Amino acid sequence: MPTPVVTRSADRRMPSQRGLQTRQKLMDAAMELLATRSYRDVKVTDIAQAVRTSPATFYQYFADVEDVVLEASRLLVEETKTALDAFADGSWSSDGLPGATRLVDAVLDGWSGHLPVMRVLTAVAAEQDPRFVKAYEAVTKPVVRALTAATQPTTPNRVSKELVHSLVSGLTAAAGHESAGRVLGLTRRQRRRGLARVVHAAVTTTAA
Repeated sequence: MPTPVVTRSADRRMPSQRGLQTRQKLMDAAMELLATRSYRDVKVTDIAQAVRTSPATFYQYFADVEDVVLEASRLLVEETKTALDAFADGSWSSDGLPGATRLVDAVLDGWSGHLPVMRVLTAVAAEQDPRFVKAYEAVTKPVVRALTAATQPTTPNRVSKELVHSLVSGLTAAAGHESAGRVLGLTRRQRRRGLARVVHAAVTTTAA
């Protein structure tokens, strides 16, 4: 899906309308390339060629390919917040498995239009790049909030954090497979249903 751009260039100047359109094209091209390649295989020249411009033009708007992903993650953060606003108080868990199913669907539906960004954020954050760790935390914060609100009433704080971390890791891993027809013989719907069962079991566990 198109990723709306922010309104400043790499050197913080305000681009013209034509500049904003060019920047948009560069971001869209980068996302299309990242959808089918490892981000380390996507070069500035590839993005520039895709929109029939030069690397010099790319550098007017972005510092590097990673900068494009980080810019795109800002929209992902906002959309995740919006998608999970209704889950923030944890009341969804009182509806049992259907509530957990709604949560899983809300998270993965919200991320489904941004899978290239989600895959890169998850992979590079795991390598402890501070910029990507921060972006990953921002994207997953609404999920953490929704899960924490559901687990804390029944579990000690430490255990709640452990459960939430594990659940978020499972959801981000699942997001990487959302576009696949089958994984280990399971359809996307079946994979989501399994995740919902895990979430439901976790939020109803009372740990010592």
